[in-house]
Amino acid sequence: MRVRRRTLLLVLLLLAIGLFDGFLLLRRSRYREESVRLRAGMSTLERARADAIVAAQADRAELMLELMRRQAVGDDGLHLAISTDSSYLALDRGSARLRQFSVEIGPARRVGVAPDTVHVAIPRGVRAVQRLLAASDRYELPAWVWVDRGLPVPAVRADTGWVGRGAIVTTGGTLIYSLPTAGPLADSSYVLPGSLRVPAGDLAAIRENLFSGMRVYFF
Repeated sequence: MRVRRRTLLLVLLLLAIGLFDGFLLLRRSRYREESVRLRAGMSTLERARADAIVAAQADRAELMLELMRRQAVGDDGLHLAISTDSSYLALDRGSARLRQFSVEIGPARRVGVAPDTVHVAIPRGVRAVQRLLAASDRYELPAWVWVDRGLPVPAVRADTGWVGRGAIVTTGGTLIYSLPTAGPLADSSYVLPGSLRVPAGDLAAIRENLFSGMRVYFF
C-alpha cells in the first residue's frame, strides 16, 4: 500500500513539474512574441537606442557588484561579505576569510495587497549591523508576510522565536535569520523575500564576533 502511495505521489509530482515547465515555456514564448512586436514598431535608431540602454544597465550593475567585492576585500576591519549570486555569507577581515557558509536568499517580490503594495528587492550595497536580536527579543514582522503566505494577519505580529535564534537586522531592514520553530517563517520551503536564511549552527558560530555598526557588504 505504501509503495502504491509513493508511486502515485511521484507520478503527481512529475505531472506538476511538467505542467509548470509548460507554463514557463508558454510565458517565454509570449514574452518573445511581444518583444518582437514592439521592436517591429521601432525605427532602426530606436532599436539601437533600446539595445544600448539594456546593455548599459547590465554593464552598470555588473560594475557596481565588482566594485562592492573589491571594497569588501580592502576593508581591514572585521565585516560580513554576502554574495547574493553565489549564495554565501563570509566573515572576513580584509582579504582573510575566517568562515564561509551557504545561505538561502529570499526572492525579490512585490508584496502586499493592491493598492498598498511594496517591491521587496534583494539587498545590494554596503550596510551595517543595526540590531543583534537576543532569544528574548520580539521582532515585529510586516503584515505582508502573512498575506504572502496566504494566512490571516494577526493582531500581534511579534513574538519570541519567530526569527530563530540570534537573528541580525541590518540598516535598510534586511533580516538575517535561521529557521524558527514557530511563527509564519517556520517553513523550510519559504524564505522571507529580501532577506537571508542561514544555518542556525553557522549563525551561532559567528555571532560572538558581530557587533552593532559592523559593516555588511551585499554584492
